[in-house]
Amino acid sequence: MGDAVYADYTQDELDLQYDMRRRCPHFAETFASMEVHNKRVVDIYECQLDVPFGKMNGEKLDIWPGRGNSPILLFIHGGYWKAFDKDMFRFVAERFVEAGACVVLNNYDLCPSVTMDDITQQNRMALQWIYRNASAIGGDAGRIHVTGHSAGGHLTAMLMATKWADYGLPFDVINGAVPVSGLFDLEPLRISYLNADLHMSEEVCRRNSPIHLLPDWMPPTTIAVGGGETDEFKRQSRIYTDACRAAGFEVSYLEVENHDHVHLAGAYRNRLSPLTACLFSQMDL
Repeated sequence: MGDAVYADYTQDELDLQYDMRRRCPHFAETFASMEVHNKRVVDIYECQLDVPFGKMNGEKLDIWPGRGNSPILLFIHGGYWKAFDKDMFRFVAERFVEAGACVVLNNYDLCPSVTMDDITQQNRMALQWIYRNASAIGGDAGRIHVTGHSAGGHLTAMLMATKWADYGLPFDVINGAVPVSGLFDLEPLRISYLNADLHMSEEVCRRNSPIHLLPDWMPPTTIAVGGGETDEFKRQSRIYTDACRAAGFEVSYLEVENHDHVHLAGAYRNRLSPLTACLFSQMDL
């Protein structure tokens, strides 16, 4: 046994809490199985792929336009801020496009080529673009909802913490949010193996940790996590839920069946999943 490096965890124990490739050996197989759905949602539905919202390579959007004044769903992909691409998660759009929503998936540049500060800023720019172009993509700028998985859950919370007046947007630009398997306190990740790519200092870590950045106003929010996830992932969602409630916000906490971290992403495809049902209810679909 080694010495504890965070809470009661040794280095190996902490790393294992956050190492999804080791915790979910079906990782590659599960994402490979989604490729048929990724292809179908592009082939069947009208969409605009790789629409630039900025000048950096990663600043691109995939858009499934709405029917005019449709609610808009922004989905932010995960990958620990250092991996993956929106292309892998196009399957998320299908159930919502079927129901008449405008769906947008955004990309962002990845660590270590950029910093956590850069990634947070890029996601703010994506939302700013969506708001300003809502009517052109068949959506309603007053009905923007945000969800994201893993690192995308973290970025969902960072968008809620943004002072939108600084970007020329209304304070309530986000109409509803569902961060899924989010990371709200980045300190254990800074101490973990992940920081070899993330390069977070204590200062960067703190200013990008939603647990320290509760907003002045919060839209209807459900904080979701898989019932079969690690203790640390569940703790992350619980402490953020508790902090939001202590600040006076009415937020819901949802453990989604017995899904592990990887299988939970696939729940967006299931119309009967508590995760999808929650978003449908928020968006009035």
